[in-house]
Amino acid sequence: MRKYIEQDRKNIINILVKSFKGNKSVDFVVGKSAKGREVLMEYSLENCLENGEVFISDSGKSCVLIKYSDQKSKPFKLWLWDLKLAIRGIGILKISQVLKREASIEAVQPKEPFLYVWFIGVEPESQGMGEGTKLLKSVLHMANDKNLPVCLETSTERNFKWYEDFGFSVYSSSNQFGFPFYFYRKDLL
Repeated sequence: MRKYIEQDRKNIINILVKSFKGNKSVDFVVGKSAKGREVLMEYSLENCLENGEVFISDSGKSCVLIKYSDQKSKPFKLWLWDLKLAIRGIGILKISQVLKREASIEAVQPKEPFLYVWFIGVEPESQGMGEGTKLLKSVLHMANDKNLPVCLETSTERNFKWYEDFGFSVYSSSNQFGFPFYFYRKDLL
């Protein structure tokens, strides 16, 4: 994997929009439209560029957006992205539900610093071929070098075993928003 460069923007957004189609958690936030997913992924990319890191696989078919929990920089441009996400992605009528969801996620997350896998996506036609595995191994190696546990959430049942095979374990779960939502954590080696 390699670090994000600006020329990767369109490809990363496309990977994430396609790979999160039908994802219950993403659909809860922005609905089922590709445009809503696109706005969410643009927002997430900008946030991770400011408070984490973004990587793309050597093949260009998968990517990962990570945040560091102890980095919470909020420059003016991220406030603008918040506004864009609220208006063009979430929709005014749903903002309070989404804010409630985000607060419930933050309340469950560990209080000590951790590396947060916000999104890991693989082009649908390349799923099951080791793309995501290579990325996740690299992320775990990086987290180990930084002496940080890794946390993530998922509502995608087919990913449960995959994360557990990497040593992640469920530390909390929720059914609060109409679908099962699991919080996973992997501690350092």
